[in-house]
Amino acid sequence: MKYSQILERIAPCGLSCEKCFAFRDGDIRKYSRQLSEGLGDFGSYAQRFAGLLEEPVFNIYPYFKLQLEYFSQVSCAGCRKEHCKMFKSCKVRKCIEEKGVDFCFQCDKFPCRNTGFDESLETRWKKNNVRMKEVGVETYYEETKKIHRYRQIK
Repeated sequence: MKYSQILERIAPCGLSCEKCFAFRDGDIRKYSRQLSEGLGDFGSYAQRFAGLLEEPVFNIYPYFKLQLEYFSQVSCAGCRKEHCKMFKSCKVRKCIEEKGVDFCFQCDKFPCRNTGFDESLETRWKKNNVRMKEVGVETYYEETKKIHRYRQIK
């Protein structure tokens, strides 16, 4: 994949935009839409199944449907095209634009404390950028496209 295409998929911080639930061209949105279409008007059946099958999980179907609809409708173009919708305090995009680099690791002040992230996200940000610096952006992208974004960091 071309470097310019990777830039559309990997945010300046190193997180995968295409794996984000809010990304308009991402898998989460695509699969949420498919599941929503596949379920159709399951809500009326969920009420019946709660009683017929004596499964209380069907009682909370309306909450599941709300979440699924949300995932199906969010539409972010990615952190390089618009400000991050997830992390309002993110300072990374503005900083890399000012520095004239694509990723934080390319800045001679990396790692810095100018991210605006909480401790957990800052740890992930640093780890992502260290890895990109070690293996290169293209290899990093190939490695991360197989990994779920919402995984526990160890």
